[in-house]
Amino acid sequence: MWRMLGWGILRETVMKTRHIVLSAASATLLILLSACATRPMGTHSDPSFLRGLIDGLLAPITFVLSWFSSTLRMYAFPNIGRLYDFGFLIGLSVWGGGGSHVVTRYIYVDRRSGRRFEEVDD
Repeated sequence: MWRMLGWGILRETVMKTRHIVLSAASATLLILLSACATRPMGTHSDPSFLRGLIDGLLAPITFVLSWFSSTLRMYAFPNIGRLYDFGFLIGLSVWGGGGSHVVTRYIYVDRRSGRRFEEVDD
């Protein structure tokens, strides 16, 4: 009986190790294959910061419209690079408010009566 229990634990350990090794090998293979990918370099006439900003502002609308059209894309490709990405990020953050609106809620409890007083600060 104890031998069967020992083999079960050993088998579980081997299976976990095999799973970890296969996952690490798959991730390494994907990283190596993605390193071989190339992208065309942007030229002076390709989209830059301002176009990225506009595309970011229109991204949610364009995303929905792209479901119905195969020629419409959210992101311009090829583009200048980091400036376009920065503009796209700023334009897209406008839709979420950029995390600028915070609501604070205070709850006061009277110790004698136990009554609660709530105050919301915008």
